Amino acid sequence: MDKTTNNNMIGQTDEEIINHEQFEDMRDLLEEDFADLIQVYITDSKQRITNLRTAQQQNDDAAGFEIAHALKGASANLGTTQLINLSCQLQERCRERRVGEQAVLIEEIAIALHRAEQEINQRLGQ
Repeated sequence: MDKTTNNNMIGQTDEEIINHEQFEDMRDLLEEDFADLIQVYITDSKQRITNLRTAQQQNDDAAGFEIAHALKGASANLGTTQLINLSCQLQERCRERRVGEQAVLIEEIAIALHRAEQEINQRLGQ
């Protein structure tokens, strides 16, 4: 992915941040435990982004792939669409052995997490 594509994606707001149906299904399933899940998800995701930055700086494709995979899976549980898509892109770059070139994509992931956290808090009335 070139810098032009990445720059266009940073400002992208057309893509759904959270899939409403998936989010509400998980909320209904977990009931009062849902707020705890959200806190764990946000905390873990922030740590994963820190770890992705380290993997990128160390050019560690295997670690980058595993972290992106874990982030994608956790995001799928809540329906955080942008994070799912961006994590999938990062997995592909890691398969291509290009994690060292992905600083911009990792920052897009951090921005997407921030947006998801804001929307989650809004949905939960926090």
